[in-house]
Parts: sequence; C-alpha cells; structure tokens
Amino acid sequence: MCATAISFARLRRLYFGASDEKAAASSMVPAFSAAHLPSRAEIYGGLSERLASQMLKDFFAARRG
Repeated sequence: MCATAISFARLRRLYFGASDEKAAASSMVPAFSAAHLPSRAEIYGGLSERLASQMLKDFFAARRG
C-alpha cells in the first residue's frame, strides 16, 4: 500500500512481518514524513519476521509450482 493511501486512510500504525528489500514498508519511512500528507503512521516491522518470511516464500513457491 502506498504511503499516500495509508495516510488518507488515517491509519495510526502499520505493522508488518517480513520486509522486502525491493519494496519494504520500512524503506517508505521518509515518505511518511512528507509535509503534504494529512496524517502519519507509526511503522513497526519485523514482527515474527522469520515465520512471515517463510510463509511468503512458501506461498510464492506454490504459485510458481
């Protein structure tokens, strides 16, 4: 979800498990500090990161297989 959509949805906090080096929410932290956004979310990442990462890997492996 893009930073602007999260801001307009007025989410207070964004939690995620596994990060993606190409498109991680943690890499969007500077986008959340942009002055033009109506609200800003606190970002918490890495929750059960190993489990979340394995679940994503398994899911996409099954889709490819």
